[in-house]
Amino acid sequence: MADRLEITQVRSGIGQQGVQRRTLEALGIKRHQQSVIQEDTPAIRGMIRRVSHLVSVSKIEEQE
Repeated sequence: MADRLEITQVRSGIGQQGVQRRTLEALGIKRHQQSVIQEDTPAIRGMIRRVSHLVSVSKIEEQE
């Protein structure tokens, strides 16, 4: 099974560039302090890199 990431918005998107706000939305984050779980793929990693100053990321350990 693929690794998963928990992504939490820790800073507001207000005042940020439009592309950064749209990236948060594409990650599934709708409001401040919300957490979402996404698969660890290169596309998701690229989105996280674009908004790294706004989010906190932690890896979810898979239990077997």
